[in-house]
Amino acid sequence: MHDIHCPKCGSSDVVPRTVNDQLRAADPRGQTFEVALQLPVWSCRACKLCWQGQEAAAAMEAAYQNALMKRSPSRPAA
Repeated sequence: MHDIHCPKCGSSDVVPRTVNDQLRAADPRGQTFEVALQLPVWSCRACKLCWQGQEAAAAMEAAYQNALMKRSPSRPAA
């Protein structure tokens, strides 16, 4: 496990959590769509701050790439 500290208060009493989220994205043709995903975040028990780390960026990219692969190239615009 990484030695994670809260960026606000410096506490090491932090726990990983998973939250449901959505992001708006665009395919290569410029068509926008929503992607539902679960984001790993960190939560500080001392000051209640919740923040995203590198894991969240990787999860967002993976969800986006997965959604692009599921979209049909011939799908008409909504």
